[in-house]
Amino acid sequence: MLKVPDIMKTKRYRYWGHPRFYEIQKEHAELHSSKNKDYASGENPLGNFQRVGMMLKLWGIDFKTGSEAEKTAFVYMLKQIDAVGKLLGESRKGDVEDRSKRYDDISVYAIIARILYEENK
Repeated sequence: MLKVPDIMKTKRYRYWGHPRFYEIQKEHAELHSSKNKDYASGENPLGNFQRVGMMLKLWGIDFKTGSEAEKTAFVYMLKQIDAVGKLLGESRKGDVEDRSKRYDDISVYAIIARILYEENK
């Protein structure tokens, strides 16, 4: 059981959710940053989603709405959801990444998809 920090017991504290939620959000920021080193450029931090989206479109894989980049983030998220479902169904932890890491990827991809959606409204 997590110990609630004393600051959270005061009326000045602005976050009232589960303390671990905020710790995980910090981990997600680090995960997003470290993965972007390999996939993105400084000018366009989500450029890899746009590039893959263009490849999907060239191959005839398309959705009715949303940008190619948003669709790509959605597909990446679905890939991770599938991996978690498979691990759960097989009652396995995972050899390369466990469910915890996959859940992190799902969360990060969901946030990226939201950003791409908001940027293309």
